[in-house]
Amino acid sequence: MVSKQLTKVPLKIEQIINLDQYPIADLSNQESLDLIANCRQQLESRGCCVFKNFLTKKALFLAQQESLLLENEAYYATRKTNIFKTDDDPTLPPEHPARYFMERTNGFVPLNKFHPQSLFLTLYRAKIFQNLIAACLATELIYEYSDPLAGLVLNILRQGAQHPWHYDENDFSVVLMIQAASAGGIFEYAPNIRTPSSENFESVNQVLHGDYQGVEQNNLQPGDLQIFQGKSSLHRVTKVAGNQKRYTAIFSYTKENNAIAKAEYSEALFGKAISLAVRQTKILVDKEM
Repeated sequence: MVSKQLTKVPLKIEQIINLDQYPIADLSNQESLDLIANCRQQLESRGCCVFKNFLTKKALFLAQQESLLLENEAYYATRKTNIFKTDDDPTLPPEHPARYFMERTNGFVPLNKFHPQSLFLTLYRAKIFQNLIAACLATELIYEYSDPLAGLVLNILRQGAQHPWHYDENDFSVVLMIQAASAGGIFEYAPNIRTPSSENFESVNQVLHGDYQGVEQNNLQPGDLQIFQGKSSLHRVTKVAGNQKRYTAIFSYTKENNAIAKAEYSEALFGKAISLAVRQTKILVDKEM
């Protein structure tokens, strides 16, 4: 079942993005160039960039209302996982980070449950938005994820739910905070804790056991947009407490056209996968949120 549309006349993109604070309609103006340069510097040094109050107040209100409608479409799952999202390997020593398993519980609403005139879809497909993300990543072009389930999702963390420590397989993630939890639900990360030449297992173990001093927090507020490079930065969302759920919209883009998630990841996130016929025509990637 596709969600209901809240308004008969959907918002235009200029009514969704806070263009007064972020004049990104023209990325060649000096204010936009400075904004992009600052984001690139943050991504280079910390692997993370946040645009505070990215949505207009009206858009945020409607996004929260739409999230309430979508909530009943969420698929919830609980499982044990390690930071690499791999199975246990008994050949490794017990203290190895790959043998440290944590509980992961969350809900995802897939793309095919969004109304065709969804505010989230309008933002996801807007060239003005895609051009900003591409510019911040210093790439000429990004593509919408071709996956009919995982291209755009609403993530819901209810009481007791969490995203434990993990790395991302994808190059970058784009997350919009819609509603903060009553308590908890804080995004934490260890910037660039591993490199292509070193997994830095000693520091990683310190993170897992709460002993690492380099962990940073982003206490995202409703309307904030975050670009994050999670391949090198271990990260998590802390356990949610209280009655108010945490809502985030996750916009999936890639630097390759026609990319979709592997079937096992779709099964884990949504309880179903797209057909083999569709998967055979696309580029399969290790995509998990």
